[in-house]
Amino acid sequence: MFRVVVYAEGPGELSGWDTTRQRAPTTPLTENELGAAHLLVRRCLERSRGLAPESIRFEEPLRTPRGKLARGSMLHSRDTLQQLLTWPDEELMPHLAIVLVDADGKQEERRQELNSAFESLVVEAVAAVALQEFEAWLIADGEAVKSVLRKPLAPPKSPESLARRQAKELLQQWSDAHASSKDPADIRRQLAQECDLDTLARECPAFAEFLRGLGSARS
Repeated sequence: MFRVVVYAEGPGELSGWDTTRQRAPTTPLTENELGAAHLLVRRCLERSRGLAPESIRFEEPLRTPRGKLARGSMLHSRDTLQQLLTWPDEELMPHLAIVLVDADGKQEERRQELNSAFESLVVEAVAAVALQEFEAWLIADGEAVKSVLRKPLAPPKSPESLARRQAKELLQQWSDAHASSKDPADIRRQLAQECDLDTLARECPAFAEFLRGLGSARS
């Protein structure tokens, strides 16, 4: 079993169908607890490392020293990240940790923060810096958007070139207009499941870079 934890800035990336349970760190997540980021990461691992989906198990990540889930700017702190990526018992350490943050106009700064935090870690950690936000990846494939929202909507060319929050707001507008009865997190999950990875890699260079970063295990 290939064990993975995912950290992300917002709850929308990690929210699954089942949000009722408070999981202890290292607890395996059920399929119903997986969010859009988990589903996209799983598909990327299938592509980049040839892993069967049933062999990939997501687990609840570690908490901050105050026992909180890491959110937002917490994931920009080197000290906090190193704490979140250091398991006191190495037998409980996952095979891979993914840290997903939005660039928010600071791509290189965000990447340097993550790479600095990853220094000297035992766990293999891979950074995912979305331009400017995770939603730019979700709206990049027009066919997936059409399938999920039941409407032929044209994504903007080069979705990663949109200004901060524009991709998030565009997806929200589309969802309100064409799928108002659906939970926003569910729309994100469906897009993560149905998007074509080749299209994402072509339209979103930051996603292509993330996919390459997953390509081989740490030697």
